[in-house]
Amino acid sequence: ATFTVILIGAAQAAMKDPAKRGLMARKEELEQKVDALKYQKAAMEPGEYKKELTAALVALAEVQEELDK
Repeated sequence: ATFTVILIGAAQAAMKDPAKRGLMARKEELEQKVDALKYQKAAMEPGEYKKELTAALVALAEVQEELDK
């Protein structure tokens, strides 16, 4: 399935900045990882789930911090 992404505000401005395009792609990747982990939670060991989710959320926060500069 394909879908169209509409960017508004800061996200749209970031996509116009070549230096931030990579960060936006990384942010999208991390958001997808968080979503996937939520769906896999029931099949994972609780400690492993928490470890992976925490790592993904910290990385996402770091990317967002760079985008906000």
